[in-house]
Amino acid sequence: MNLVESIAKTKILFFYGTLRDHEVREAVIGDRAKQLNLVDGYLIGHKLFRVKNTNYPLIVKDNSSSNKINGLVAMGLDKQVIRKLDMFEGKKYSRAEVSVFRNIDNEKIMAEIYVPKKTLQYTEGWTYENWHKYQRKFFFIMILEKEGCDHLVDDWLLTWQLPWYANAGIIC
Repeated sequence: MNLVESIAKTKILFFYGTLRDHEVREAVIGDRAKQLNLVDGYLIGHKLFRVKNTNYPLIVKDNSSSNKINGLVAMGLDKQVIRKLDMFEGKKYSRAEVSVFRNIDNEKIMAEIYVPKKTLQYTEGWTYENWHKYQRKFFFIMILEKEGCDHLVDDWLLTWQLPWYANAGIIC
């Protein structure tokens, strides 16, 4: 396979939520997260809300919105990385194509985002900055508890090191 064919088989995603955090990316993707080609970007025509009873966002299309949703444009993602991201997002989400803009030059490019497959209940608006400052630590705890790994929560809190279990396969 030549370089052009290799590039054609990759995807561009826009991370607007928890995947903006490097530890979340490393937990989901593993060591490959450090090799991702990431640039700051933004999306217009959507709004972010907190999914009810969680601390992560969902995105809703809103053509009347002129607010910028900041995030990361992740370029050159191969099938293995996409598969891990799809597993992390779960069965309630699918990918949809949108136009995003790179901050460096405002160039418009096509990327995919994760959107709910069906209507999920949501509450107030969600911002990455508030999540990172106030809720990030609870995000990892919630995932460990959801996977039946409650016994690991105390150890993880003590070390603040998340040796993520089988890159989101989570075997306790």
